[in-house]
Amino acid sequence: MVSPQKVTPVQHWTPEHVAALLPSVEASPWGPLEGPTDVLGGSFLFEIEQGGAHALMAVRPVRLQLGARLDVVGLVSLGDRMPSGAIDAMACQAARQLGAQQLAMCTKHEHVVRQSARHGWIQTGVVMTKGLYVQQ
Repeated sequence: MVSPQKVTPVQHWTPEHVAALLPSVEASPWGPLEGPTDVLGGSFLFEIEQGGAHALMAVRPVRLQLGARLDVVGLVSLGDRMPSGAIDAMACQAARQLGAQQLAMCTKHEHVVRQSARHGWIQTGVVMTKGLYVQQ
């Protein structure tokens, strides 16, 4: 696991944070009904800096009967591209800080799946959706 230089919890969300994370909102497999509040609501924001690379990660803790899972609901690299090992380390550090025993994320991007698998993430299912159109 790569050790990032600086992982900082962000105390206050700004409109700029939300704007930066919009690509993650658009990549949510639960669309098209979700908006930024649905995807990012209730999440904690972390920033990571490593050299010239900078990233934001939004995570939402999910309390479960036998422990806690941390869902990665938003992720964006700003400036230089953040190495996938540093992103993985950031997620693990956030999970430890928030008392979670498991990490999870949903994505439409195959490159995210491949990079995550290199760092020990496993695919445990597939999200399938079907839009229902009801006349009113």
